[in-house]
Amino acid sequence: MLGKHDGLILGVDPGLAGTGFALFAEPNLVLACSTVVTIPGRDGARLLTITNHLRGLLAANPPAEASIEELFMGRNATSAVGVAQARGAILNVLEECGVPVYEYKPSQVKVILTGYGNADKSQISRMLSAQVKMPEGRLDDHARDAIAIALCHARSRKFARAASR
Repeated sequence: MLGKHDGLILGVDPGLAGTGFALFAEPNLVLACSTVVTIPGRDGARLLTITNHLRGLLAANPPAEASIEELFMGRNATSAVGVAQARGAILNVLEECGVPVYEYKPSQVKVILTGYGNADKSQISRMLSAQVKMPEGRLDDHARDAIAIALCHARSRKFARAASR
């Protein structure tokens, strides 16, 4: 079992309908990734599904740090509310478990991975495949975004350490 002392980073792409999780180990290894898809219905039950999955991940492989996408307010206010609810539940569990959390705007993730703040999903996917050892099989957008967020944090952390020397 890997854990906090191994420098694991948990990447999270929050959403009420689907939340992506990724465990990343430097320099370029995705240990695990998953997407929790919730069944439409009561929001409380959906949030419980997400937080139960997160608690299981944290128990099996406690990360040193977590990175999560900041709330992005797009055209759909209804989905933004769901994302905000999921973020709140996830942040609560991470705080309870003592995991430091770092938040990144979608454009920050894109710049760090591709050098371009308006990169599309296919550009991000190509850059991820070139930069990290990806899991076998097909990944959905949520899991891929969680990997991108974790990699963004790993790179940001590396830059911050270098700058402080």
